[in-house]
Amino acid sequence: STAVLVSDRLANIDDPEVKAVAPRLYNAMDRAVNLCSQILNYVQDPALRLRPTYFHLQELVAEVGALMRDPETLGLGGDTPDRLEWHNAVEFELDVDADRQQLFRVLTNLGQNARQAGAGKVTVSARKEGDSVLIDVADDGPGISSGARECLFKPFAGSERSGGTGLGLVIARDIMRAHGGDIVLAGTGDTGTTFRLQLPVRGRAR
Repeated sequence: STAVLVSDRLANIDDPEVKAVAPRLYNAMDRAVNLCSQILNYVQDPALRLRPTYFHLQELVAEVGALMRDPETLGLGGDTPDRLEWHNAVEFELDVDADRQQLFRVLTNLGQNARQAGAGKVTVSARKEGDSVLIDVADDGPGISSGARECLFKPFAGSERSGGTGLGLVIARDIMRAHGGDIVLAGTGDTGTTFRLQLPVRGRAR
């Protein structure tokens, strides 16, 4: 709160150097707020209360894509690409029965991780396979190191980014498992990384 008040005062100072530094300060504060919120949510509310509904997966993926194309909304600084190309390859006819808000959170975490890792493009595809819906989130980033892969789903240990909490994937896994599904690293290398979400088919999902 103190930092926000100070930054508001800086915004009113008509000095070129201050105006040049101010955006970086705003972005740094946004990142700090996001990290703190993520940690507090994780430790204060470990029990997920799901509210499943039946919806078009393609529409949800499109909403996440709109968010990913606006880095300022995410509170990301200038050390990541200005724009992330988000390719929605999900067929409109594919529906899922899940908590829409929580699945939105999973896809947002994956997209944000990809963007911060240096990816310029993310492709989301999905298919029905047996009694599951499989959702692949593939990026064209530099891949995940072997050391990070060993701690990928461990709280506060799986982040390769300085200042990261490593909670994004942990939260995503908790959400998927609460649905009766899971998330796995389907592949990673010099040409990119793919995470696979598995959701059980329920009700009218097809």
